[in-house]
Amino acid sequence: MARNKYPEVTINRILNTSMKLFMSKGYEHTTIQDIIDELGDLSKGAIYHHFKSKEEIMDAVNKRLAEQGIADIKTVAHDTSISGLDKLCKMLMFSIQSAQHEALDQTVPPFLRNPQLLALHMRDTMGSAADLLTGVIEEGIRDGSIHTAQPRRLAQMILLFFNVWFNPWMYSWTPNELKDIISFARNVFEEIGVPIFTEEVLQSIDELHSLSQKQK
Repeated sequence: MARNKYPEVTINRILNTSMKLFMSKGYEHTTIQDIIDELGDLSKGAIYHHFKSKEEIMDAVNKRLAEQGIADIKTVAHDTSISGLDKLCKMLMFSIQSAQHEALDQTVPPFLRNPQLLALHMRDTMGSAADLLTGVIEEGIRDGSIHTAQPRRLAQMILLFFNVWFNPWMYSWTPNELKDIISFARNVFEEIGVPIFTEEVLQSIDELHSLSQKQK
């Protein structure tokens, strides 16, 4: 058998196809054979050459989604012209806008149909994403724009609020429920001296939930 000169192309095809099937059928109902059939020109051996199992494919799919999600956020984190608090607000805006684009493109992972993807999402929420936000919060502490004695816990709380509680693909809040939740969260962050719920952020959250309702 001829050696594959472009393994990265094959890997990307496997991941693209697997993500499409995981999203449409759910992880549990997608088999390696389904992936092979969808690809059309790869054997089971070719897939197992790159991935040892379906679980490993899922992990690679999740890592790719996570990397795509924080690409713009990393750019903001490295901006030395604004304060830590401004960075934090800008990062949240990028994150919400990214979710809006995914909703329009219908590429949002349906977490409720994919508990494995949800578990990986939660792991990354408390891992690499928290690391990135912690660094920005620590900058804010140094420049005086953020006041907290526990930067990592603050980063984790922000991520839990935005990635879980506000996530319209995890919870189908009514408009009134969402309004109450946002009001509560806004008060919490203002009381601890981290006013991240700007009018722009609030409007973007409303727009995201409106888009999610149209997609469901």
